Amino acid sequence: MSSSTQKHRTFVSEPMAGKPVTAVPGIGPTLGRELNREGISKASGLLGQYLVHDRNPQSFSQWVKRSSGANSHQANACTQAMKEWTDNNL
Repeated sequence: MSSSTQKHRTFVSEPMAGKPVTAVPGIGPTLGRELNREGISKASGLLGQYLVHDRNPQSFSQWVKRSSGANSHQANACTQAMKEWTDNNL
């Protein structure tokens, strides 16, 4: 990982239960609304998608872009957070 934001450090160091999707690095209010339209309102829903994509960063990142309209930077921040969280917790 190159550098991390406070949002990233907080996200990967805490349990995910109950967190809104906007708690995930790279996902702000606008992308959060788009993901809500896709049926994902919680961070755990994104985790589920990450696992469905077999923890494949490229596949998951592309899904995030398609599903929310995220740009590459946002999708990569989300993907890196999911990777680090699963590495630490699963």
